[in-house]
Amino acid sequence: MPAAAPGRPRPTGPVPVEGDGADGPARRRGHAQAQLTITKTHVGDFTRGGQGVYRITVTNSGDQPTSAEGTRMTDSYPAGLQVVGLTQIAFPDGTFLGCNTDTAPNRTDCTTGAMPPGSSYTVEATVDVASDAPCTVTNTASVTDLGDFRAGATASDLTNIPGGSCNSGNGGGSILPVNLSGILPMFNNITTNNNILSPGGANTSNQRFGLNTP
Repeated sequence: MPAAAPGRPRPTGPVPVEGDGADGPARRRGHAQAQLTITKTHVGDFTRGGQGVYRITVTNSGDQPTSAEGTRMTDSYPAGLQVVGLTQIAFPDGTFLGCNTDTAPNRTDCTTGAMPPGSSYTVEATVDVASDAPCTVTNTASVTDLGDFRAGATASDLTNIPGGSCNSGNGGGSILPVNLSGILPMFNNITTNNNILSPGGANTSNQRFGLNTP
């Protein structure tokens, strides 16, 4: 086999790339982009047969707006909770925000236009708590950039629903969907005027009342 024809010397150092200079290869730099975040919270324990409120906040914490297609937030509620109301706090700059709740499949959806950098919105969802709801539920909400499905975030919120068979049968919550602490005890100090219209009659107060408040 004939020897290969001599050619230009093969380079032995690093192959230069576009942007290289005298100081070495060009550094890769990050680029500005939108960054969606979501938080989901509630206050206190929920009560069987009562109601609870979740607060969901979506933020574009990046330095660029989201895509022109906008964003969608979805919150699907677990068994034992039924969404019945929604309060939405719109963007201060007037960016479009539209929310709706569906009893079937029991979820909340919110869509927006392009979210400017640093902008956010909050919605508060009211749920009915079933009388046989589990002792704990996890509610998960997610947000997605409709023009870039790789950009999104998810948040979960663990919620306690004490009472009934929870806590090894010791309940741990009120049997009513209201907190009676500070309400019923005041009636323990009322005197009954049995003989208010009977001259010479004596008033008697009988207080055989007991209450263990939360």
